[in-house]
Amino acid sequence: MKYALSLFSAATLIASCVTSLAQAQVSATDAPIGLVWGSSSAEVRAKGIELKEIEGTDFGKSYLASKMEKALADQSAALLSFGFNDKLWRVLITSRPFGEDPTGSAAVARYTELASLLSDKYGKGTQVHRLGESIYAQSGYFVAGIRGGQSRWFTNFETSNLFIQLGLTASDSSTATWRLIYEYKTFRRDFEASKRSREKGTL
Repeated sequence: MKYALSLFSAATLIASCVTSLAQAQVSATDAPIGLVWGSSSAEVRAKGIELKEIEGTDFGKSYLASKMEKALADQSAALLSFGFNDKLWRVLITSRPFGEDPTGSAAVARYTELASLLSDKYGKGTQVHRLGESIYAQSGYFVAGIRGGQSRWFTNFETSNLFIQLGLTASDSSTATWRLIYEYKTFRRDFEASKRSREKGTL
């Protein structure tokens, strides 16, 4: 009887593991803001999302997306990149500007909030919080340091499938924004291989 129960318990455990694995495989294709990795531009448009092509990006066919059903509260824009094979592999999300704040306090507070949410979902990230020298080490010149490349403020997250970077950028010495980059690793490798092949063909 005990042997039969053990077999039953083992079978139940295996079934549970298989179910969990299947769920993980499905969820692995979930991209941010309601998207799905590997979708074609037509499939994204079929969701009612408007795409406006952007020329001159380094990531293949890329579009500014609007009329998205899911978006972050302070999201300003989303740039979707489909490479050369029309498969969504990269998503860049930027915030609205946090203006008239040379210390960057509002942008840093939101960055910290997002970093905590990402940590909960993807595990602890690797932070690079580095202030510049001279005046850029002073709080009143924080955004100016980000704008001039003297200071760096970002966190990288990685899973087996994803690379994610949350960082701060600035358009002037008192206006900062947060920026989120998601890349699906398998399709990134496909994109890089296609890019090398295309470049080789032009040499």
